[in-house]
Amino acid sequence: MERQGVELIERIEKLSVMGLSSVLKKIPFLMVLRRKIRHMLAREQIDLVIAIDFAGFNMSIIRLAHRRKIKVLYYVAPKVWAWGSNRSKALAKNTNHIAVILPFEKEFLKNRGIEASFVGHPLLDQALLPPMPKIEFCQKWNLDPQRPILALFPGSRKQEINRHLDLFVKTGYRIKELYPQIQLVIAKASAVASASIHTEEVKVVDDGRGLLAHSRVALLKSGTVTLEACLSGTPFVTAYKTDPLTFFVGKRVVKVKSISIPNLVAGMEQVPEILQGEATPENLVMELIPFLKTENHEYQDMLNYFTLVRSKLGSPGVARRVADIAGSLITEI
Repeated sequence: MERQGVELIERIEKLSVMGLSSVLKKIPFLMVLRRKIRHMLAREQIDLVIAIDFAGFNMSIIRLAHRRKIKVLYYVAPKVWAWGSNRSKALAKNTNHIAVILPFEKEFLKNRGIEASFVGHPLLDQALLPPMPKIEFCQKWNLDPQRPILALFPGSRKQEINRHLDLFVKTGYRIKELYPQIQLVIAKASAVASASIHTEEVKVVDDGRGLLAHSRVALLKSGTVTLEACLSGTPFVTAYKTDPLTFFVGKRVVKVKSISIPNLVAGMEQVPEILQGEATPENLVMELIPFLKTENHEYQDMLNYFTLVRSKLGSPGVARRVADIAGSLITEI
């Protein structure tokens, strides 16, 4: 956005939080930022607020905008279908339109009196760009193109890295004991110090999309990356660990059975999901083994499942559809 000429009042890295304990530490910063935005809404001529995801913060911002009679478009809706359904009334009151990226969200919101459009998932636009060819990818990262790759995606936030990195690497080592030909490769995030984990046995790359495209199988933390793997056609297992307080609260407020986005989109639990205390190297190895050989029926079943998921995600051109909705709201002013 900055490269496109957008004036930033704060950098997104400072907003990145995960889990209740992390949120508590960010409260002073978020309060200062909210006050800054409130002053902007009061003093400047603003025609439209586009809130993107981040419901914990943006719900208060759209409320401020509504009070000022400023139009609101919410893009990537709060997950009221999973938890916090009491927010539905606030969304209906404080938004003019919601652009949703998962197919089942539109009907859920419409049934609660909220104007919503399913625009498709933004990853569809990214999927139109072919990844680097495998030969070039392997040459760049010093990998053997003839040997299969196990991709490890422990997360992008510091808290996720701290909880998943050691677990994922240990799992990779155990897989390698069973299948010596496998290459262990980690997708580097800004929170990962690659020098500390890059060894002869574990390579680190900063091309996550290429890594998914050229891997035999992947071990992924829960999140958008699961849908990226689905679109790349790479079978995977999902694992996730969080702090005990967040997990305790989450089990009592989350209303959906799955945490993997493909499972939610398809309405069936095909992708293995290993959470919290169950996420051990032993359990993860058992789930990954069936996907190591392409002739296994589990591998082929997963590819068929990905085709089903892809058919439910809409079509490319997502950004343009959201821009058109924004344009129509401004035109109505």
